[in-house]
Amino acid sequence: MSSTSLPLTRRSLIGSSLALAALPLPAFAQNPAPLDPHSAAVLALFEPSAGPAGRAAFHAERLSSAGQQRWPLTRFDKVFGEIADLSGGFDFVAADRRGATLWLTVRARRQQVERTLRVRIDREDVTRIFDILASPTPTPFVGPLPQGAIAPADLPALVASRITFSAMRDEFSGVCRVVAPSGEVAYEAAFGLASRGSQVPNTPATRFHLGSADKSFTALLVAGLVAEGRLTFDTPLAEVLPDYPNADFARACTIRHLLSHAAGLGALFNRPGYDGDKPYSRVAELLPSFAAEPPAFAPGSSAAYSNEGFVVLGAVAERITGESWYDLLDRHVYRRAGMQASGHFLHQQLPERVAVGYRYHQDDHLGLSPRQPNDDFRGYRGNSCGGGYSTVADMTAYLRALRDGKLLDRALLGQMVVQQPGGLGEYGLGFMAEPLAEGRTLIGHGGGGPHSGVDGMNGIIWETGWAFSVLGNYDAPFAGTIADDIAAMLARLPG
Repeated sequence: MSSTSLPLTRRSLIGSSLALAALPLPAFAQNPAPLDPHSAAVLALFEPSAGPAGRAAFHAERLSSAGQQRWPLTRFDKVFGEIADLSGGFDFVAADRRGATLWLTVRARRQQVERTLRVRIDREDVTRIFDILASPTPTPFVGPLPQGAIAPADLPALVASRITFSAMRDEFSGVCRVVAPSGEVAYEAAFGLASRGSQVPNTPATRFHLGSADKSFTALLVAGLVAEGRLTFDTPLAEVLPDYPNADFARACTIRHLLSHAAGLGALFNRPGYDGDKPYSRVAELLPSFAAEPPAFAPGSSAAYSNEGFVVLGAVAERITGESWYDLLDRHVYRRAGMQASGHFLHQQLPERVAVGYRYHQDDHLGLSPRQPNDDFRGYRGNSCGGGYSTVADMTAYLRALRDGKLLDRALLGQMVVQQPGGLGEYGLGFMAEPLAEGRTLIGHGGGGPHSGVDGMNGIIWETGWAFSVLGNYDAPFAGTIADDIAAMLARLPG
């Protein structure tokens, strides 16, 4: 680990009873201190001897009706059968019930590694289970997070305690930076390796894959066109892209729908026509992969996170200006914010100091086997929906420039950083907008996902100016979970 902490104002900142399911229970369940029924049933579910019949019985008898809808039987059998086969079953380590959530720590018999299962108990019927999270889950932080006001001098030690807790468990590899409203660095530290093959450590200068954080850049470019009077947030897509393949959709969809994830477009990467390794120089070249397909829902009738919507927005910016999205980004965001280390690099031409992402295999649902490099995930190049590279210094500089009005008129920006009626929850127009403590709002954007080797969050407390960036080269949600706790701390600091 490497770390830096600069002074601020010359001070160092340093339940209920339930009959057991008719599934075979492992021998250790006969311990004189018996497991609670939910824990015992979940452990029995993962016994290889349970087989398809045992999983079907669990599905019918243990899952609530809402849980059965969340987990159709075919998918339930496949996912939990693969976990049982890979692990050889689990032995109980510990259980921690927090409200409707049961955190069940177990040890895989074959790999002898510990994992924490998040079991969500149904709120309507506490005798049944709503969900078992089938992805690697961060170990719940055992150190108490402050509930009251925090003094700036106490912040570095609090952040260090939280992030070291995860790094020591190999649940975080990356860099964290926290910047005070004055611009001074309150905390900065690096953990883990940028490259395991060559044993290169992460440092504050390491560039990380940003995932979807680029969406906020795209939103700014579009808003700049609004400021110039070249379109409005409520302009129909058909007015800008009259040749859009799905004409009915283009007439019904507005720029606001696209920015707030309310257009009905999809994730892009699972489209049959999408080839992530195909070269392109303009974002508009990606439209044929999906633009002729019908939307999942009528624009404005619902909301769902969409990469394709921001590809369309990138194409809109290119059509109006005649320039590539990449050139627009460089001139209007990177240069104005002083982001000298950032860029959308070609996969085969990565510069120095780029972290290799490490991910669990798609079929390794709980992360039982070692992480592998994510070379096959990155594709040819990032674009207007995500995939750029940056450092924690560049991202905190970006957030400060954003709040200071250097990238967009403050009045117009104010429209973008509030939650949109009918849009994605806790989301504005291209920005996450999450209320925290009273009178404190987190504005920014994160990126990454399970089995990607990419995870991070960049945010600023809008009312005070405390900013942070947590960028990692492991799968989500590990860095994002740390970022949630850091944001909660910053929300308790004075302006």
